[in-house]
Amino acid sequence: MPRAVLDELAAGRGGVAAVTRLRAAQHSKILLLVRALLLLVRQTAHPDRAVVETAYRVLAEVPTPDRVAALSHPPVAAWAFGTVSLLETGNGSAAYPGLLAAVAVTAAVRAGAAVELDVPLAPGAGGRLDLPGLGTLTLPVTATRARIRTCGGQAWVNAAGKRVDIDAGRSADRRWRPLSRLDVAHDGLPLSLLVDTRTWRYVPGLGGDRRFSGASTGAWQARLDGAWRILVDHHRPVAEEISALLRALVPIAAPRTSTRSGTFHHAFGSVAMSLPPDARSTAVALAHEIQHAKLAALTDMFATLEPGPTELFYAPWRTDPRPLDGLLHGAYAHLGVAGFWRRQARVTDPGAARHHAEVQFVRWSRAAADTVAVLAAQRRLTPVGRHLVDGMAGVLGRWLAEPVAARAAAEADRLLAAHRNRWDRYRAPTG
Repeated sequence: MPRAVLDELAAGRGGVAAVTRLRAAQHSKILLLVRALLLLVRQTAHPDRAVVETAYRVLAEVPTPDRVAALSHPPVAAWAFGTVSLLETGNGSAAYPGLLAAVAVTAAVRAGAAVELDVPLAPGAGGRLDLPGLGTLTLPVTATRARIRTCGGQAWVNAAGKRVDIDAGRSADRRWRPLSRLDVAHDGLPLSLLVDTRTWRYVPGLGGDRRFSGASTGAWQARLDGAWRILVDHHRPVAEEISALLRALVPIAAPRTSTRSGTFHHAFGSVAMSLPPDARSTAVALAHEIQHAKLAALTDMFATLEPGPTELFYAPWRTDPRPLDGLLHGAYAHLGVAGFWRRQARVTDPGAARHHAEVQFVRWSRAAADTVAVLAAQRRLTPVGRHLVDGMAGVLGRWLAEPVAARAAAEADRLLAAHRNRWDRYRAPTG
């Protein structure tokens, strides 16, 4: 990675140039994982060996853009990492490497290629067959595998004596449910997200997670429309990163009193979110999560911390203590949050909304700066980690020197102090 790109990332930015390099590195990672998957099913004589070998050959033959799109679907990347980990540790019985055949079908459909291959259904699938990035087939409950033929962007599926004809779009056959897609565009900048909760079933450690929920597409479309206008109009560089990086939305159930969002380290290009209450909340959540996504991809390329004992630290945005890597991620994400509110305050008319933006800017820039100071004192930082921390410190130092309304600064201080006091009281020893 060029030093200039790393400098931009260290400052919390990066732009499309950085995202392009991070995406290329992630594609290299998924290719290595798929190769490891092939070798491991051979070494362990896994029952899915034959279909994995066939799928590997099909993927090698389809055009590169379609192969990249199929393999880079975020839950596929997470599945590949988790499945390789299971096979490496001798837990092959808990793995589903045969999903690679379904991925190959997706690539072939997208490419319009003519192929024919067997696809095993996951154990306990009950007749459900997911084609990652395309949709879900409902087959007879007795089906354990399907024979699929593709040509010209369509597919013909035979399983347990039944046939289903599908294509990548909508179908009158209710046995085929294509994935929904959310598309927004404003001032020439598009964002396109697949709404996928189905493929995550096969990611080890996440398959049974009941937090995933079906999406209300209309509600999400409305939130994204408004959020995208805010981001493109007032936070264009951030919007450009989001447009270049995000590919999938994973709707999750909301907690009782707030919203939540998150990213998965090994699923580059996805964001999990509960439905935010309004467009501005959606915009700031995306600005927050894009930081996590960039840093996760960067730490796949470069170590930021040397191995060492587990130490836990206070984080001004959490109720639980955090290890060093979590502290680094939180500081980087809240650098992005502070930057969002800094820009938002500048484009908001005087009044309650601007006051709120100023309070949030001061609160999160000070919280991030305090955390970066803790990180800077750690000896476990690698040269890249040190560069990252120094870059954040420089930006935050400049922001903290900017004038802000005294009332906003005082309120931000009260919020920071209240959070720390609650944290201290909760952890105080009792007699």
